[in-house]
Amino acid sequence: MKRTMIGFCLGASCGILLLAGLGAWAGYTHGTGWTGHPALPQSEAAFIWALGYTAYFWWLAVGVGGIIGGLAGLGSWLVRPQTLR
Repeated sequence: MKRTMIGFCLGASCGILLLAGLGAWAGYTHGTGWTGHPALPQSEAAFIWALGYTAYFWWLAVGVGGIIGGLAGLGSWLVRPQTLR
């Protein structure tokens, strides 16, 4: 159970980071061209879009990343408990 929870937390964290990275990429490359507002500097637009993506879709990233991480924690050969000999 401990491995599953660790996997869930790591998967959720990776999901949030991936979502923020996707938002930053979208903001950096497209800026505010999609919204019709005056153009912002690329770094500022990347920050705003990353924050917006994370604010609106955090639940999806946590859910998907957590499920994948939890399942990996359940049956991954990389995290098998070590037996003492």
